[in-house]
Amino acid sequence: MTEAKHRVSEPEYLALVSVYVHLASVQLAMEEGAIPWDDSVDERGEEVCELLEKAPCAGSMVDWPTLKRIREIEDEVQAERLARDLETEAVLAFEM
Repeated sequence: MTEAKHRVSEPEYLALVSVYVHLASVQLAMEEGAIPWDDSVDERGEEVCELLEKAPCAGSMVDWPTLKRIREIEDEVQAERLARDLETEAVLAFEM
């Protein structure tokens, strides 16, 4: 019996790419000495690279554990964006 495959949606894929780009910029800043070294960034970068290898584009078919992890990362990205938006709104409200 073959394992069921699940399709990666475009928002899920774009969230994964967004995290990849962010981690790449953090790694570059660490290499340049602009920020302190953090091994967890390397570990997370490796995980995201592995996920992108399994899902190289929106519409890729992946196993359930892979899709579940991609969705968890998408949720993290959405939560960070919401927090940033709320912070911006609070600053703007305070300035008025």
